[in-house]
Amino acid sequence: MDATEQEIFTIINNHRQQNGLSLLQPSVNLAYVAHTHAIDVIENDPDVNGGNMHSWSNKGKWKPVRYTPDHAQAQLMWSKPSEISNYKFNGFEISFGYAQNVRKTMTVNPTVAVNSWKKSEGHNNVIIQQGAFKNTLMKAMGVGVYKGYACVWFGQQADTYPAPA
Repeated sequence: MDATEQEIFTIINNHRQQNGLSLLQPSVNLAYVAHTHAIDVIENDPDVNGGNMHSWSNKGKWKPVRYTPDHAQAQLMWSKPSEISNYKFNGFEISFGYAQNVRKTMTVNPTVAVNSWKKSEGHNNVIIQQGAFKNTLMKAMGVGVYKGYACVWFGQQADTYPAPA
């Protein structure tokens, strides 16, 4: 993890701890998925043409996903860790990014990103296991930042697998 990714990781774990939850362990595989997705969004803009920040382009070694507000493609997104890394379980993603016209020239501020997630009920629910994630035990986390985009992936299993080659 670079310094920005480490700071996001630490702030999220502090927020979890303040809400009575255990600290998440770092995951090299979930970090790989997060970083790969951040690069894909910045370089290939898969979130345009009706998709959102959880979309994946058709320009990589993965199944493309046009993620829409109705969550119809949720399973394709959740399965990215097992599809492209050695982590053989589903994961859950939160993303932060600047507008498409400026994100290639911006850098992510960790505090701004995490505060944005904390203010968003859906994203905060993933972080602190509330709402639809109330009964979803999280054990691992991986952070990836590229230019003006950050992804965090959460996993229900500890990551004991080697990093992707």
